[in-house]
Amino acid sequence: MIYFDHAATSYPKPPAVFKTIEQTLRERGGNPGRSGHRLSLAAAEKIYETRETLARFFDSPTPESFVFTSNATHALNLALKSAVLPGDHVLISDLEHNAVFRPVYRLFRDKVITFSVFRTSGDVLANIEAARQTNSRILVCTHASNVNGRHLPVEKIAAYCRKMGLYFILDASQSAGHTPISLRALDPDAFCAPAHKGLLGIQGAGFVHLRSKEGLCEYMEGGSGSHSSSPEMPDALPERYEAGTLATPAIAALGAGIEALEALGGPKEAERHEKALAERGCDMVASVKGTELYASEEGTLFSFNLKGYSSDALSELLNEKNIAVRGGFHCAPLAHRALRTGEQGAVRLSFGITNREEELDAFYRALCDLAFNRRK
Repeated sequence: MIYFDHAATSYPKPPAVFKTIEQTLRERGGNPGRSGHRLSLAAAEKIYETRETLARFFDSPTPESFVFTSNATHALNLALKSAVLPGDHVLISDLEHNAVFRPVYRLFRDKVITFSVFRTSGDVLANIEAARQTNSRILVCTHASNVNGRHLPVEKIAAYCRKMGLYFILDASQSAGHTPISLRALDPDAFCAPAHKGLLGIQGAGFVHLRSKEGLCEYMEGGSGSHSSSPEMPDALPERYEAGTLATPAIAALGAGIEALEALGGPKEAERHEKALAERGCDMVASVKGTELYASEEGTLFSFNLKGYSSDALSELLNEKNIAVRGGFHCAPLAHRALRTGEQGAVRLSFGITNREEELDAFYRALCDLAFNRRK
């Protein structure tokens, strides 16, 4: 199958990922941090090794700042709900995924916070300033949109947040692995990402990098493997936020995925390659009569609609031609509203480092065929 759905999850996974999962289950099958026997210690070593891999890959001086979660949604909930205080005002962008919007809305519904949505068109910093209120304390935004690929000016947003005393949470679900990121330079308060997308790992793992634990409350309590006699969670990172058994095979696979990505040229090469595919794909789609394109020049993905087809119907017809894309609203109704895609959402093509130009050629032929049949 021609696979253009990397924004949902990367596929196929590198061979090293499969090998690492099997090796972890066979040789590191103990519960990390819960026992002193060989299998438990081996599992704990692999988890710390992955923290070190993440620290090197994202240029962080502290591997312990990486807290493992079950996915990016879990990471974003942890970052937001451990930082928020009653009465806070929260700022989010109009391109947010439901992984951000729904937790914020739930806190609003429960009368814990108020929130505002700032526009990402035009001068983003001016739009943030216009939406900021006297009790604004947290800003959460995506690095890259999962609908049109738009990259927000996160370096400027981070600097603005430091200047204004805002707690900055960055959702890197669509940028981690697809573009170079230095946490040392960017320095967000919380940085969240999944394992299974651009980092080439598998479902079941994600992480949040916390700049500091100061001022944060506990998010979830449970067994941690250390300080077990205390009724409270350990104070130090990462154990403070890692209650319960970690998904060792998925975490190990994350490390293997990152190393495989680096062997292919790393995020710099992924960005170059995927941008070129996205640009070529946009040109192809724009050349077909009756299409409407939703894209950004810096994006590694784009969305579109074809007159005469709903996005879901067009996605299914492409699936029948062995081409995997995604229709609908992509769990991002705010973004679709901002982009005015209409009541049907849009069809999204999202690329990975292993996609090839010949696959785009096959997609273009299929799209032209569908457009021709519609006119008939």
